[in-house]
Amino acid sequence: MKSNAGFVGFDGTENKRTVLALDAVKKAAGIGGDLNVLLRQPHGRAKSILSKLIRICDVKAYVSDDADGAKWERAGFSVQGGYADFFEDSDFIMIGTPGDQETPYAEAGLAAGCTVSLMGGAHRDKIMAALREKGVEISGDLEADFKREFFFGLENYEAFSKAKPRLIQCTSCNTTGICRASLAARPLGLKMVLGNIDRRHGDPHTVVRASPSAVSIGKGVGHQGTDAGTVFEEVSYSIRASKIPTTVPHTSFLEFVFEGDVAPEDFVESLAKTREVVVIPYKDEGGKKHEWTSEIMEAFLSGFERPISPEIFELLVSDTIIPVKLGDYTILQTVLMVEQMSIAVPNHVESYLLSVGYPAEKVHSTVDEALSCVHGVWPDSLST
Repeated sequence: MKSNAGFVGFDGTENKRTVLALDAVKKAAGIGGDLNVLLRQPHGRAKSILSKLIRICDVKAYVSDDADGAKWERAGFSVQGGYADFFEDSDFIMIGTPGDQETPYAEAGLAAGCTVSLMGGAHRDKIMAALREKGVEISGDLEADFKREFFFGLENYEAFSKAKPRLIQCTSCNTTGICRASLAARPLGLKMVLGNIDRRHGDPHTVVRASPSAVSIGKGVGHQGTDAGTVFEEVSYSIRASKIPTTVPHTSFLEFVFEGDVAPEDFVESLAKTREVVVIPYKDEGGKKHEWTSEIMEAFLSGFERPISPEIFELLVSDTIIPVKLGDYTILQTVLMVEQMSIAVPNHVESYLLSVGYPAEKVHSTVDEALSCVHGVWPDSLST
């Protein structure tokens, strides 16, 4: 089996991790083919990331603008071709550009016969409307792809395999976390999830507003719960997303509403059995407390040796779950931690495996083993 994968926005937050992860999974699954990246202007960060990707997984470089090709070659890089060549030489495209920049790449990828995978921040309705305005014919099957539920492989990989979509919308970082927790909660009688996501708001372009007093509370529900609701249609979601002046992680304070009696211990057990979810004890067996998000992330990050880089692919859930009884319902108040840069990466990789028809019964174990994704209770009750 052979399938070339192309990456647009290769040096972005998540894509530069997805390239490395996909290389590891392709090798584990025995899938041949090149990894292609589309270059824009050769700024310092892009050159540094490209050097790393060439050294580790021998990516092939293409340029968006032919005028930039000479600049990259003067910088010591080999350019395989131009914009059209990139799409013609790729079977699968992962688009990881900033929001509202996806349309031309989606258009070019679809025109070249690629399977197009979008990261969670894309707006498919706007992309489809823009393509129609440009005169692109949207067939009934393609329109169905634009309106399909979000791709969350741990739940709907098999359904997507049967549909064989040409365009796939992956869940975002926070939506991925909510979906993993919902997957664990559903067997216990989950009816609703509500609460607040404290989104990180300490990126370089927002640093001016990232003071200890700068919290954007958000108006109305965020897209995260709405997106998760396309995957778990039987569950109601109402989740606000605020912006908090931290760099990592996103932290979700969510209430999971169950029908009947559900104990916190039941939810902890189910979370620990769910792929790519790790329970963090508030106090470990040695008596050490784990109560600060930054300390928890650092402790988890430093305790593993990943095959490609020290990323946190797992949803981290504190066992400090507070139960509340309300009539015939049980509400479990939780704290979830999401590492924005990497948590969605396994799902991105599965969208590629979907495009090559990789068997549903093997996909999750292949990805978890290749990336060393674990589940269980941190630090010493973990398994792949």
